Amino acid sequence: MKIFPTRFYACVCICVNAIFFTACEEKQTLFRQLPSSETGIDFNNRITTGDSNNILDYEYLYNGGGIAVGDFNRDGLQDLYFTSSMESNKLYLNEGAMKFKDVTTQSGTNGGDRWSTGASVADVNNDGWPDIHVCASRYNDPNRRKNMVYINQGARKDGIPVFKEMAEAYGLADTTFSTQGAFFDYDNDGDLDMYLVVAGKMQEGYQPNTYQKKNIDGTSVTNDKLYRNDGNSERGHPHFTDVTKQANILIEGFGLGINICDINRDGWKDVYVSNDYLTNDLLWINNRNGTFTNMAGKYFKHTSYSAMGNDVQDLNNDNLADVIALDMLAKDNYRKKTMSPPGNYFNYSNNDFFGYETQYVRNTLQLNQGKIPGSKDYVFSEISFLSGIAETDWSWTPLVADFDNDGFRDLIVSNGFPKDLSDQDFLHFRGTSSSVASKDMIIEAMPEVKVADYAFRNNGNLTFSDVSADWGFTAKSFSNGAVY
Repeated sequence: MKIFPTRFYACVCICVNAIFFTACEEKQTLFRQLPSSETGIDFNNRITTGDSNNILDYEYLYNGGGIAVGDFNRDGLQDLYFTSSMESNKLYLNEGAMKFKDVTTQSGTNGGDRWSTGASVADVNNDGWPDIHVCASRYNDPNRRKNMVYINQGARKDGIPVFKEMAEAYGLADTTFSTQGAFFDYDNDGDLDMYLVVAGKMQEGYQPNTYQKKNIDGTSVTNDKLYRNDGNSERGHPHFTDVTKQANILIEGFGLGINICDINRDGWKDVYVSNDYLTNDLLWINNRNGTFTNMAGKYFKHTSYSAMGNDVQDLNNDNLADVIALDMLAKDNYRKKTMSPPGNYFNYSNNDFFGYETQYVRNTLQLNQGKIPGSKDYVFSEISFLSGIAETDWSWTPLVADFDNDGFRDLIVSNGFPKDLSDQDFLHFRGTSSSVASKDMIIEAMPEVKVADYAFRNNGNLTFSDVSADWGFTAKSFSNGAVY
């Protein structure tokens, strides 16, 4: 979901009822919040709850959708595409001066009847026009889980781009419970392939935080997928082939974030996937022969436990790729106590017994120390507490960029969640009252996590300063996807 357009002063768009932040025009803050009435963006990812659609039955109910950015009509201005869980996706055309126009209907990009999740922008057919890939999840009907590929047909005379949904024709109408698609050339043959992040669907009675034999044979319903672009001159457009097993993508996960990177600087693209629950994060190192090897356990001493979004950037200007992954550790001491269960020695012994790598509930910043002498492998030091970015509450998207133009990449974090399933007081209430309380009463008892987004300035010495208020991030909200 990370799209990185050319930037001077940054514009940040965070999916929280379409609130905008733009470069400073008022002296007191770096960013200024723009209301929907000013921008023309009225997108709202409304969730209608009920007996068959609630947080108790579907823990990912409020995970939110995605935002993608691209110049869809090639007029030199970046446009925005929002995905929705239960209503229409939205495409907003940039008219300049931070004014946007809803062209969803005219462009044919409303997402149909899907529960849309992540969106990606890529020129899938290499015709010079950016296309849109949209993931789908939630529903039991596989037809409502088919991912979508909107192929850009070009712009009309009035400047509105027109799209044609062609996922079936391209071989990308995947029906797994997917989170995000990432397009990249993994085999260096000159065309774009696609890695699909899967969060899966919990079977009845399945507890994702319960220790069990780790699935590493590719049969898990939460196994990610890799699609190879095989081209097709007869069809007149690319066609993708599922090569997941051939590529050795065989380890289960509840994927919530992905970044394409070249961790070992060998000219071949690697993949970092952050996984929720007990499943470990994955660092797929490209073997340069069509296969990948997961090196997360070897490169990292520990990772985030309930990992959400991630970003891979050079944070200390040493030309090495560092990794940030987000989790849920609160900065507030009261929140820490209410969300943290008692420690359990058996968790540590079970990690070893079942083959899980060590994980902790906090954001992680993996500092790339370079190659191990005499080896082709790299070593990382986890410095989130040292750097001051370990605690940002229920976090989703890390945006890493030089927002203040001082030569060092900073960090903005979106966070918040409407219903806190992890609150220990709530869990006690649920456990003692479930036999007498209605489902509505139990849901109503859940606290919310409504907090301001975080902004951190890179101090240039491996530490960050919390400048959230100084940069204009003070509004408490529920934020999910974000782009700049």
